[in-house]
Amino acid sequence: MFTAEQLRDISEPLSEKALRALEAGDISGLNALMSEMATGQTGVESLSLHVLARFCGELRDDLGEAEAKALLDRVADRLMESFAADWLGGRDDIAIGDLIAVFKHQSGGNMVPVDETDDEVIFDLSPCGSGGRFVVDGTVDRDAERYGRWSDGVPSACQACKACQRAVDRAVGGPTWSTEISDRVPGRCTLRFRKHASRGKRLFPGAKLYEATRTRLDQARQRVARRDYRVAELLKDQHHDWMPWHDFVISLLAHLFGACQSEKGTDYLEARLESAYNSTFRLFYPVFRKLGEEEHLRYLCMSHHYHMMRFELTEEADRFVFRLDPCGSGGRLFRGQMWRNLFRYDGQATTPLVDEARPITFGRRDFPVYCTHCAAHNRDQFVYDVLYFVNDGHAQMRPGDACLQFTYKKGRHVGDVDPALRKQVGMA
Repeated sequence: MFTAEQLRDISEPLSEKALRALEAGDISGLNALMSEMATGQTGVESLSLHVLARFCGELRDDLGEAEAKALLDRVADRLMESFAADWLGGRDDIAIGDLIAVFKHQSGGNMVPVDETDDEVIFDLSPCGSGGRFVVDGTVDRDAERYGRWSDGVPSACQACKACQRAVDRAVGGPTWSTEISDRVPGRCTLRFRKHASRGKRLFPGAKLYEATRTRLDQARQRVARRDYRVAELLKDQHHDWMPWHDFVISLLAHLFGACQSEKGTDYLEARLESAYNSTFRLFYPVFRKLGEEEHLRYLCMSHHYHMMRFELTEEADRFVFRLDPCGSGGRLFRGQMWRNLFRYDGQATTPLVDEARPITFGRRDFPVYCTHCAAHNRDQFVYDVLYFVNDGHAQMRPGDACLQFTYKKGRHVGDVDPALRKQVGMA
């Protein structure tokens, strides 16, 4: 269907196209590309956030609030280790700066500086781009069972954030990071980061406090609006700029999957992946059915770049093949390449390799727990006969191996899928 040159164009990052437009003086084209870049992460981010909220809501229903919070605390203790180590090591400027990086990259959010005092740095999220977005769009009230407020008034998605704050405070030995969810302005949340070693010092003098909340793309668009076209360094590999938020939420989910599996069993994890993950993934099916071949490929390639993947795209008679080296979530987790070492497979309670050979592990033993979601959505696609993308669970056998992903061409059905791929998930 496509020449090699066309496939290269389809799979090229938006940032490379933007750099060419800048070099050519095509400012209209550059602005259009920057608008597209601003939404590049939204597919991956939306899927992750809905899965997180639904997992938390279902944990509350299954375990009760006290036990659900205790499980989230154990997850957060592992996730926040590096941040706590920075505060304890006198590097609270680094910890605060990196947490700012997490929040400022949330799509649909708006982070603004409020104040810096001798004791703390304060920001408003108005709205917050994670839990707050579900308040603003009405999801918290519309689906109260999964997304709604717990008895403390905090919605499901925000419970994970609160757990992270408690984890830092416990590890550091006192109040360090807090949030205050507004009860008057929907979606608004105030962040406070306590200084320790830097108490009495200015971490963000002058305009630095505002600049700390702006992404590279924000800065580039502001400059271009002022007809200042010195933006090449801001645009280069822009899809990597949001890595702090991407890796934070992916690692949070990986620890959560691990805790569910090690504490409640593989059957429990599989049930939650069906009800909380597959139910979200299914939302993409109507969109996939409407997209043309090229449109679908371009969307997948853009999403893969913003999912921190390195990949090669090739075409076969009945499908397109993505060689992910690495996959931006499961592959980088397996290789121990996440930002700030937020997750590593070390056999602890939230970071297990699943030792059972099950359809949810592609029939493998010692299987990385996060990658179970790929087996889950393979099975779901086969049930609904929607071949959005199918993963080969026997490609990435060891850290460092590439993963393979197949997007079948329009008009192909589950019966056209390689029987070996269906057998991997018990659906041959």
